[in-house]
Amino acid sequence: MDANFVQAIKDTIKDALADVHTALPATIKNFDPGTGLASVAPAGKFKAADGRALDYPVITGVPVVFQYSPTAGAGILFPVKAGDDCLLVIAEQALDAWLYGGESASDLKHDLTNAVAIPGLYQKPPAKIAKACSDNAVVVYAGETSVVVSKGGVAITGNVTITGNLTTSGGTVRLN
Repeated sequence: MDANFVQAIKDTIKDALADVHTALPATIKNFDPGTGLASVAPAGKFKAADGRALDYPVITGVPVVFQYSPTAGAGILFPVKAGDDCLLVIAEQALDAWLYGGESASDLKHDLTNAVAIPGLYQKPPAKIAKACSDNAVVVYAGETSVVVSKGGVAITGNVTITGNLTTSGGTVRLN
């Protein structure tokens, strides 16, 4: 097979894949808790047609993913602030119809404008990850207040306020 023809095919594929995005780290620029949408700045650079390396543009209207079930009314939510890192996952198709309802005439595939942000990506692990791993536990914390759930039980560090009824069974309740 002609080497020039093979190279032309490789170059064509490489050029086409340059516009296909799958996932990349990004930084939250702002977050609107009323809409659940953020503006995010993808990390890194892309090559312009003229060969220059440019910063990715800030992407607006990006849905932020939380572990949440609207049908069950249950979830794990936490504050998202400017400067937080996240993982941008680029959808295979336009999100407009899903996000806003109706139809979408957009045929953008793997386009940066069709991303969701998953907060919690980090460059350096938080210190409490060591406790979670060493204790085989789930650690939920905010500042110095924490709840550690392990096979041995639940440990709460910090002030506790209970609104509503408290029911206990099967043991002694000690209050210090």
